[in-house]
Amino acid sequence: MFRKTKVCTGLMLAFGSAAVGMNPALAQQQPPAPPPQQQLEKVEITGSSIKRIEAETALPVQVITREAIEKTGATTVEQLLNTVTAASSSGQLPAASVSGATTGGISSVSLRGLNSQHTLVLLNGKRIAPYGIGFTNDNVSVDVNSIPLAAVERVEILKDGASAVYGSDAIAGVINFILRKDYTGGEVTGYYGDTTDGGASVTRASLLWGIGDLGKDRFNVMATYSWQHEKPLFGAQRSFASKGFNNINDTTSGNTFPANITAVGGAFGTRNPSTPACPPPYAVFDPQLAPKGCRFDPSPLVQLMPDAERNSLLLSGRYALNANVELYAEGSWNRNRQNNTIQPVPISDQFALPPNHPLFNVAPYNGASTILIHPGSQFYPTAYIQSQLAAGAPLPDILVRWRDNISGNRHIEDVADAPRLVLGGRGTAAAWDWDANYLHSESRVRENVISGYPILSQVLPILNSGNVNFWGPTPQATVDQILATDFHGEAFNIKSTLDSLAGKASREVYNLPAGPVAVAFGAEGRREKYVFNASSQIAIGDVSGYGGNFLPVDKSRNVEGLFGEVNIPAFKNFEANVAVRYDHYENTGSSTNPKLGLRYQPVKEVLLRASAGKGYRAPSLLDLYAPNTTGVTPPGLNDPLRCPTTGSSNDCATQFPVLNGGNAGLKPEKSKNFTAGIVLEPINNVSVAVDWFSILLQDQINNGIPAAVILGDLAKYGSLVTRGPVDPAFPQLPGPITQISQTNINVGKTNLSGWDFDMRFRIPAGDYGRVTIEYTGTYFYKYDSQNIDGSFSPVIGQANSNTGGVVPRLKTYLSATWATGPWNFTVAQNWQSSYADLYGTLEDGSSPPRQVGVYETYDAQVQYLGVKNLKMTGGIKNLFNRAPPYTNSGGQTSFQAGYDPTYGDPRGRFVYGSLTYMFK
Repeated sequence: MFRKTKVCTGLMLAFGSAAVGMNPALAQQQPPAPPPQQQLEKVEITGSSIKRIEAETALPVQVITREAIEKTGATTVEQLLNTVTAASSSGQLPAASVSGATTGGISSVSLRGLNSQHTLVLLNGKRIAPYGIGFTNDNVSVDVNSIPLAAVERVEILKDGASAVYGSDAIAGVINFILRKDYTGGEVTGYYGDTTDGGASVTRASLLWGIGDLGKDRFNVMATYSWQHEKPLFGAQRSFASKGFNNINDTTSGNTFPANITAVGGAFGTRNPSTPACPPPYAVFDPQLAPKGCRFDPSPLVQLMPDAERNSLLLSGRYALNANVELYAEGSWNRNRQNNTIQPVPISDQFALPPNHPLFNVAPYNGASTILIHPGSQFYPTAYIQSQLAAGAPLPDILVRWRDNISGNRHIEDVADAPRLVLGGRGTAAAWDWDANYLHSESRVRENVISGYPILSQVLPILNSGNVNFWGPTPQATVDQILATDFHGEAFNIKSTLDSLAGKASREVYNLPAGPVAVAFGAEGRREKYVFNASSQIAIGDVSGYGGNFLPVDKSRNVEGLFGEVNIPAFKNFEANVAVRYDHYENTGSSTNPKLGLRYQPVKEVLLRASAGKGYRAPSLLDLYAPNTTGVTPPGLNDPLRCPTTGSSNDCATQFPVLNGGNAGLKPEKSKNFTAGIVLEPINNVSVAVDWFSILLQDQINNGIPAAVILGDLAKYGSLVTRGPVDPAFPQLPGPITQISQTNINVGKTNLSGWDFDMRFRIPAGDYGRVTIEYTGTYFYKYDSQNIDGSFSPVIGQANSNTGGVVPRLKTYLSATWATGPWNFTVAQNWQSSYADLYGTLEDGSSPPRQVGVYETYDAQVQYLGVKNLKMTGGIKNLFNRAPPYTNSGGQTSFQAGYDPTYGDPRGRFVYGSLTYMFK
């Protein structure tokens, strides 16, 4: 007889407390014990392909139930995963990262701080097409905000590498989102939340409907739809993010309106004819820098949170073909639309043009977005220039550093569609549990430019015509000419596609004295495809504000995998689980990865567990095939072989061309993963789990070696430098540098280890209900990253200077729920330890870095269930209106100033309420 698979609340709580494999004594809503004649059903748990009796597995899996999701007050998956202590802000991207960066609005998650490319995200146990933002050289990471939170039944988080079960990308762990199914009846929910300081309000509505009981009617059909709108929040609306300079950190820009100037030939340094006025919003007087120039502070104009609209539709159906076979189908469509507004674009000689730009070799540009004003031009500031020179000195040409006040703020729209289809069947045959399915998953992203992005080849001649007033009103005819150069329409579009056929089977094959031996095996074949198309102007780097050129990509590959697993009860209360997987990646090679798991329960109150395995991440399509593009190094570099002799500006304190792009010869990243833990349930209502973890990652794929490092050790890295012909003027020297290769490369290791804590206490309160206290925490005691010279540097508690975020020494989530009658009251604490900040731009680094303070916020929620078919919820996130702690990262690693957007929530106190009506 076909048995309907279900996961009871007891299983979920057992997972959540990490007391997997033990009696779920802490179940808040533990179901009654089944009658003696009822056969316990088997379920499949994230991290294993073998079905087991409920609560039997020993995997360290954290489960966030539907009830727990609601208690967090999260409105997006990004916000929910911020409560997961194993997820670090270092290596992930929030949706707000789109401000000032071309991320397409992706929101990614990073377990263990190993970045999102090492974290496998699944939906109902199956892969999701990656978001595919080529600008970040990442076509692996999944946009977690494409998963509709309203449709999620639970989240299973495997905090251990799982390459032996799932294949590539699972080095840091697996996050499996399980959607709601087998629902009958209907449910309508309305939600509204807003901040007490204004901005970032959220409105949401969702509908859930289902019909049919699989056991009685042989079918179930379910549909859910949700809509959500999030209003934006700007830096000007939060005092901690409204200013980009102080006495230690200055992240303002010298490209302003009124414009700064400097004399060609060096007759004087940076000046501004408008000082000391520096009228806002495009110029401020910055006392920390030279008083003769104005500065531009983008902070008030930057979005701290984007304007977003999210739509999702999920349809699923199940049909019992007979007593042993079930057919299932699942279709979904999600659309996320984000509107992003940031400060006007800067245009000046400080911004390089790509070598393939039509003006690259044209004077006066000479490889940069140069604005040059000659004496005699109608808006040349003659009187001011004369005041800066000696009497009678000739008037020089001047370089202009300008903020495009005429085109105004930059406004883009990112639209991401994620259609998905699953067709499959499962059942039982000859004691084998089997499942076979076809998956088609897509991610389509397009970025539309609304305004504020001039086309450089068109606007630069106008800006160099002498007809633009960079210090006052410009004639309307010229204004119209500049506005006519604005780029409009689609900047780029991306399509990432995943098609797969997969099948697996499991059964018990032999009875040992301690229990049955169970095996599983399966196979998967999938095709990955990535297509990136850019407008012709983007392809040559002709759109200001995009920071370079981006070439088209159209690549695909086939991946085949075989896996097997066996669970052996070697002796009483002791089990060994062995898994192995073989994968072959087209044009990349093969990899075989084993894993061993051990579980020992000497008494019912104690569970010991451990695992060891190997992991890998195959190079992605972009890692391998990203088109080679040419850029330039940061300024101020010297050619150590030529500069001491020539003293030429071509060899000294200059910028050298660099080659960026993929590398078809990359090797896979490889890891060794270890865990060991103990779970204690000394008495009913108390569970304590402590797990040790360790990961050694090697052959990491990086975007080249920094140019300064290459030039600092030519004996080691000289092969990455290309030189031109020998200069006849210096025949004893090698030719000048024509290119430095910074294409992708395997280099470096990461060695990390730490502890996960998971504790639950249930306190009966008699007539007053019950109190449940839940605590999760992650403590790192080692996280070292290898430098180019082979040495290691600590990462724990250090601000990430490249992407922002931090791997905190300790991150915890603590909640307490009091349930009494129809009422539920919950209070939760989010806590992260302090860490060492980046040095401010005005600090010399001679003193120890400042400490970013502890980040601690509290949430509260009340829920009332006393009205039939009605659930009323109200809550407050960040009850005490705690601002994110100040960090110098703000403005250095992002355009948001004063705080780190990957780490802190800028909304402040957020008050929300929801109403759910259920009907049959």
